[in-house]
Amino acid sequence: MKQLLFALLTSGVILMAQTGTKGGVALFDGKTLAGWHPEGQAKWRVAGGAIVADVSGDGWLRSDKVYTNFVLNFEYRDSPKGNSGVFLRATKETNPKEQCNPVDGYEFQINNEDAKYATGSIEDVIQRLATINPAPNQWHKVEVTVRGNHIVATLDGQKTVDGSDSKLKSGYIGLQHHKDMKIEFRGIRIADLGAGN
Repeated sequence: MKQLLFALLTSGVILMAQTGTKGGVALFDGKTLAGWHPEGQAKWRVAGGAIVADVSGDGWLRSDKVYTNFVLNFEYRDSPKGNSGVFLRATKETNPKEQCNPVDGYEFQINNEDAKYATGSIEDVIQRLATINPAPNQWHKVEVTVRGNHIVATLDGQKTVDGSDSKLKSGYIGLQHHKDMKIEFRGIRIADLGAGN
């Protein structure tokens, strides 16, 4: 019995390690937009191993699957004074008045110029912990953990968010594009933590 318990505990530790920062499965294969659905007027393409949107209208790119609790990792590169974000637990429907947004969803903000909820915040929900200004035209690494009502995020290894909100229980992952503002995403991976709290 002790040997069985030890084996189960060991397996659990290995599984937890695999679903950490570099665990999970790829949401982007680096070559195609398979598994993603464009919403709005944005024109998305794959270039240089990244998902890119630039000279086109407002829109967002929605994941094929719904997620509840997860660890999401991605890298982004934006333009100077760029405005973008990554949606968490987003609705399937697009906001008809703002086609760069779903009707609802948490947004990890990518916008150094935002006066209220700048880069690293969960827009309109959780204020970032410190003032940061990630340089444009450079790749930055983000990890977001969403479990139950708790959201934790790091940007380039620095914790930017550690807070709670109970409004949204599950939804899609989404990538945002504002008209004619270049944004690139790569290395998008997700570890599904299941539906439990």
